Amino acid sequence: MRKLPPERWFPHIRSEICIYSPHTRTVTSGWTCGPHVHHMLFEINLLLAGTQTAIVGSTEYEQQAGDLMLISPMQMHDYQIRGQEDATFFVMHFQVEDPIFLKLFEMNNKGLYPQGHPLNTLLGPLVENLMEALYEDSKSTSRLFLHLFTLITELQSYFDSENQGKEPTLRSELSYLIAKQVETLVLSSDTNTPDITGDWLENISHQLGVSRRHCHRVFKQFYGMSPREYLMILKRQEAMQMLVSSSESIENIAHRIGYENVQSFSRQFVAWTGYTPGTFRKNHQDEVLHLTPLDTQQQRSL
Repeated sequence: MRKLPPERWFPHIRSEICIYSPHTRTVTSGWTCGPHVHHMLFEINLLLAGTQTAIVGSTEYEQQAGDLMLISPMQMHDYQIRGQEDATFFVMHFQVEDPIFLKLFEMNNKGLYPQGHPLNTLLGPLVENLMEALYEDSKSTSRLFLHLFTLITELQSYFDSENQGKEPTLRSELSYLIAKQVETLVLSSDTNTPDITGDWLENISHQLGVSRRHCHRVFKQFYGMSPREYLMILKRQEAMQMLVSSSESIENIAHRIGYENVQSFSRQFVAWTGYTPGTFRKNHQDEVLHLTPLDTQQQRSL
């Protein structure tokens, strides 16, 4: 007879998980995704056919059919088609509230996992299973999340074995905290946004108990860009999302992302995209932008 476990009360356990914008796409020569970040999402990109160049930070990878790219949250990246042949890929982003998984991922992720790599051999079939489940019935959330949790569990076990008990470095912990503080400059913009020309980095450094210089250096070493570059990327992405997905006036959007007047915002938006906010909204009103909105309430959980 099986021995009964000792009496014990466990705390309530809750987990929020989101699959954001999974899709397959075929792109032609000269296509570029454009440099962007996903502030709290993990990305998996499986190349199904052709060749594409993945640019992660300042590092370039040549991704062949069957190769996997894993992108850490808050890591700037881009994809480009430089050859003459079309390329087809499946990409998915997921959010899971698990700080242990996040630390293991950021410490051990090497970016590109070509065919034959042990992690590709492990994850490739799981990614394909999830992709097939989406095609068969994208509304069957239980089945989709079962595939995702299996994938996350296998990925965490692999990274845990690679990690061999190493502790996260102060550099990675501090960089993450800086990034979260930078995000609040955009997230809180509808109430009390600091002027982006002011010394907001000094304020962040003071809150975290480090010097401004150290704050800047550590962030750039870890993420490959300065805190200000990261802030401007988030502002650009948030502006693009709101223009396409909301009916808010351009003036309100300008104020929400930290601009005191529409003229300054419009000049900056033209520098970002080559279009005025009004023209961008008109040209993209029927499109789905595969950029991560900062407001997690805008994310669609499958």
